[in-house]
Amino acid sequence: MQRTRRLRIGLAYALLGLGLLGLIVSTPFVLAALAPANTDWGKLSDISGTYGAVSVVLSAIALAGGALSLLYQVQQTRTSNEQATRDSHLQLATLALSDPDLLLAWSPPGTPVTLKRHRQHLMTSLALGELLQRFRIGHLSVEKLAVKLDGHFRGEIAREQWKREGPGWRRTMEAGDRRDRVFVRLVEEHYQAAVEAGPASTRMEFQDRPDSA
Repeated sequence: MQRTRRLRIGLAYALLGLGLLGLIVSTPFVLAALAPANTDWGKLSDISGTYGAVSVVLSAIALAGGALSLLYQVQQTRTSNEQATRDSHLQLATLALSDPDLLLAWSPPGTPVTLKRHRQHLMTSLALGELLQRFRIGHLSVEKLAVKLDGHFRGEIAREQWKREGPGWRRTMEAGDRRDRVFVRLVEEHYQAAVEAGPASTRMEFQDRPDSA
């Protein structure tokens, strides 16, 4: 669906550019056919000079439109590729979480940890990966990401996961582009702020309340 939409937009810009070019090329012939025999071509030459300047502006607009269309297609292609990579990673994670042997093969712990905790750390890592993806494609601003990270690091497991895996994330993100570096910097800042703010929550509030039903 997105690919078809991109092709339509690109085709529209291409047709617009060809239409403007055809209009510019055909105008002198149309004027020659329509002009009376006693036409002052010297005066028309002066007018055509002004028209030439206008045509340059129109050509520049058409060229800019084509360039914007190409940039849009490149951005959309990158977003699609990142989403496909994310989906593939999620499928692997789902498969690993369903089988302890596969989990140890795909994501072996660097330090001793229980199987339950290792699974929980993997889930919080996937949650951070989802935030990263949304931040990369512009669905999350810096301000919204900050709010999400504040909530993320309220939990004990999220803090443990970042303490354990943060160095690896930092090495990976620092090798990425600007948005990757901004993301990992914000994660580290909000993790440190959460630790300084006090103990983490170990259980959700609704788990401590009796069922009201």
